[in-house]
Amino acid sequence: MSYFITREQSSTLVVAFESASGLNDFRNNALRDALYQLVDEQSAPRMVADLASVDYLSSSGVALLLGLKRRVESRGGKIVYYNIQPMVKDLLGVMKLDRFFNLAETEALAIASVRPVPSA
Repeated sequence: MSYFITREQSSTLVVAFESASGLNDFRNNALRDALYQLVDEQSAPRMVADLASVDYLSSSGVALLLGLKRRVESRGGKIVYYNIQPMVKDLLGVMKLDRFFNLAETEALAIASVRPVPSA
């Protein structure tokens, strides 16, 4: 069963979670491993993750999002989460993770946030 779909947009990997269930299942090592493999296949990965279909987060879901962020950043990349449902946004705010995660309202803003800064 697939829990997410991917596509390339403006040299950025777009990951769209299809539901909250796979993300929040603490036994779902296959999801974590598949996401980590996507990251490991790139040097300095630029990734945006669409959370529109994620209407709740368990501790396992939060842990997966944290782990994914750490994995991307350890390879010199950047990840932005976008289309965040109000309940999830509230949870991230209560946990103060809205300050830790890079968040955006739309895909366009998320992609713009991960683009490298042009050098002079």
